[in-house]
Amino acid sequence: MSENSTTRDSQEGNGNNVVVYGTRWCAATQYVRRFLDRHNVDHTFRDMDRDMEAADQVRWWTGGYLSHPTVKIVNDILVEPLSNEIQQSLEKNKLI
Repeated sequence: MSENSTTRDSQEGNGNNVVVYGTRWCAATQYVRRFLDRHNVDHTFRDMDRDMEAADQVRWWTGGYLSHPTVKIVNDILVEPLSNEIQQSLEKNKLI
């Protein structure tokens, strides 16, 4: 991620419409974050290795699995999404 990225690392979503739950070492998580950056979508990153509440939330959504990345876009929960799924949700929610 660039120094000028609009992402924030946080324990809370800070009111953001887009929250990425993942890990810093996961290539798919980093791909999603770069995708959002390229589309100028402000988002919050929650690192499940360091934030147990985030990990518990993902387990609740996925029936016990620690799937990453998991992306919350407004009220949509996308588990290990493809870029077209992210784009469709962003468009549906009028974020791009």
